[in-house]
Amino acid sequence: MQDDQALHEQGASSSKIESVKTEVLKTVAYTLLRQVYGVTEPQKPDIKQGINFYDEVRRFEVNLIKQALFHTNGKQSAAASLLNLNATTLHSKIRFYGIEMPTFLESTEVVPEVLSHQERG
Repeated sequence: MQDDQALHEQGASSSKIESVKTEVLKTVAYTLLRQVYGVTEPQKPDIKQGINFYDEVRRFEVNLIKQALFHTNGKQSAAASLLNLNATTLHSKIRFYGIEMPTFLESTEVVPEVLSHQERG
């Protein structure tokens, strides 16, 4: 009986370790994907050096568009819908800002899992 309990506890511990490893790997994968796509965390402006309103608006818009494209796996119509923009407006902003997204991440198997991790986190 005691051996069975010890094996059960060891199995539960091993399962918990695997679960933690999986979460860590998902976090790392999500971080890497964001870096590959050029999506960065918002930066606070340096007030001491002054703030250029137009540069800040540009930085904000570019980052927001990249995030929308990242979350929609590069699909512009879905990103436009997410941003509540007309697809033509989004397309013109992408061209105006020269936003380029990598096209090598075609698999839809990894991204939804990684994105669902972000929603939990």
